[in-house]
Amino acid sequence: MRDAKSFQVFDLHHHVGSLDIVGANGGGAGGGMAADAEQRIAFMDRHGIAQALLMPSNGYQAPNGIADTRRVNDSVAEYRDRWSDRFPAALATVSPLEGDAALDEIDRCIQVLGMKGIVWHHRFQGCAIDHPRMDALLERVRHHGVPAFIHIIGDSKLESPWKLEVLAERFRDVQFVALDAFSSPDFAHWMPHIARRHPNILFDTGVMVTVSHMIERFVREAGAHRLLLGTDFYSSPKLFSVPFPLLEILASDLTDTDCAKILGGNARRLLGLA
Repeated sequence: MRDAKSFQVFDLHHHVGSLDIVGANGGGAGGGMAADAEQRIAFMDRHGIAQALLMPSNGYQAPNGIADTRRVNDSVAEYRDRWSDRFPAALATVSPLEGDAALDEIDRCIQVLGMKGIVWHHRFQGCAIDHPRMDALLERVRHHGVPAFIHIIGDSKLESPWKLEVLAERFRDVQFVALDAFSSPDFAHWMPHIARRHPNILFDTGVMVTVSHMIERFVREAGAHRLLLGTDFYSSPKLFSVPFPLLEILASDLTDTDCAKILGGNARRLLGLA
């Protein structure tokens, strides 16, 4: 099997905060931001991951609405700045249910915090991918010229891929990234067809299933330039011991050139880090 250290691996999918929707979020694991960074970087070092993109965990509690969202985004930006050699970029989030305040928060995150895009995990935010308020939010994303990262986890009807297709069709000049795109065998069979229909969607490997993930078929049909490595790392709880998508790609029949694109080149180009 190829060595990850040969590829300057960039992991596109690292959440800061707990997966537990009732847990505390924004500052990392229970031991604080420094402890979170220590365990995260140790995981990356064990598996040859050079850098990663940070994003909030959308399970945070928000009794104070947009004020809590601002707190979470500020914390992710601080995390990026403290360990910028390993985390050179970060994403912000807003909820479609936060009204016009969400538009101002997008402006602040892009213009002041220097975030590289906006991410949504609609199942945790209490609405569907194609919620009517998404139009205004995506208009603002389009204005800033940054990508929209949207989770399409396999067991959520709120995040069904066809709902992302609706947005991609409506906003053809917005770059979308489908997170968790191969999170079920069924989804894995959909993705090449969705890629053909929507050239403005890229696809990440977070929560990639171990059987029938169809990654090599996806590359044959859609191209390696459409695929991004993501492991879906969370501060807590521990969800896995090894980054399966990385190991599977390294062991695949894909060419070294294709692996270099998937394992880092595509992500750095998308984020303006190349």
